[in-house]
Amino acid sequence: MTDRLAEETSALVEDYLRHCVNPGAEPPLGPAAQTLRRVAGEVLVGNLSSIESCCDRLTAEPKDVLRNVAEQMPLEGGLNWGRVVALIAFAGLLTESRTGEHRPGTPKELAEVLTQFLAVEHREWLQRSGGWDGFYKSFNKNGIRGGQESSAVSNALMAAAGFGLAGLAFILAVR
Repeated sequence: MTDRLAEETSALVEDYLRHCVNPGAEPPLGPAAQTLRRVAGEVLVGNLSSIESCCDRLTAEPKDVLRNVAEQMPLEGGLNWGRVVALIAFAGLLTESRTGEHRPGTPKELAEVLTQFLAVEHREWLQRSGGWDGFYKSFNKNGIRGGQESSAVSNALMAAAGFGLAGLAFILAVR
């Protein structure tokens, strides 16, 4: 028996992470993947320098760092789509080469960590939130397609994601 939710989670996350490694090399898998690329990019715009400086000091394996940060996220205010996007965007930064001895994470290994976290450990939340269709609809309200979305919903989710990234920076800084 296949697990459609886990397969979809893995495919979407790995698509985004491959995009981080080699932007523009492959088209997005579909509307949800295109939305994830767009929204994660928006989340990183105002938060990139603080997170990158923390990433530069990492010495642990990227998949272990990601797992630790993911475990802390629900404890620091619960899950929402903004925080999930922040976590995936953070994983994207872990695919990049850094200074020092930091080895970048591979899209496959980091996607496995996030798939386990989202589709297994927090499966009920993901299902209650409408799965990846719910994600797409959250960022593309009122039938608007392309790069546009409902500004009220987008602003609220971006605020949640920004708080998520601030939390990520704090978690990384104290480790």
